[in-house]
Amino acid sequence: MEIAKREEKINLFGGIENLSIFHISDIHLWFSTAILDKIEAIITLNSPDLIVLTGDYYDFPKGAYNFKKFLCKISLSTTVVFIKGNHDTLYGPKLSKILSNIPNCFSVESLLYKYKSKQGYTYNITSWGNRYSLPKNKSEKNIVLIHNPEKINIKELANIQLILAGHLHGGQFTFFKTKSGSNFPGCILYKHCVDRKQINNTTLIVSKGLGDTFPFRFNCPKEIVSITIE
Repeated sequence: MEIAKREEKINLFGGIENLSIFHISDIHLWFSTAILDKIEAIITLNSPDLIVLTGDYYDFPKGAYNFKKFLCKISLSTTVVFIKGNHDTLYGPKLSKILSNIPNCFSVESLLYKYKSKQGYTYNITSWGNRYSLPKNKSEKNIVLIHNPEKINIKELANIQLILAGHLHGGQFTFFKTKSGSNFPGCILYKHCVDRKQINNTTLIVSKGLGDTFPFRFNCPKEIVSITIE
């Protein structure tokens, strides 16, 4: 299955910003680097301003080492911000720490990263678990990364403009979209099994991911989400 590039646009600055973000999630690496080579080629072709990753990068230790090499490559030319998913901690803290200390590559699991765009606008990026550290500054925009969108508390979104998530893989089998845009039948089990959802003033974007532990999909392409903030 080839990688799709899904395009999303979000108006946060009245159309005067032009920030390009690649949202990548759920690669689930085993031993091969073929999918990483494809992702790298798409990144090189499109030159996003920022790359954001929302977890589940590997299922086997070999995949972790291959993923680190990939991060070291892409972060040479593009800032990378990431969190870990549930699969990334399966083999203990020693392995998960190999993603630390990569130049221009920032884990925001328990930290807040400030990113300034070419247009001069500031974005505060952190994880859902660290959301209370987000500043309440109207001139800056807050982006939260969460692996599993089902853990979102919709009562705590007032200070968040954008949430990026993964984990659900789009349900992997999509028969049709409901009137609200949810992926059926995945939405029977998961309330956020959707590509995009507006929750009051917060936009939620959920990636369908690039790999699967259970390797079958129907009408649910593996994807990179290309987000333009205007």
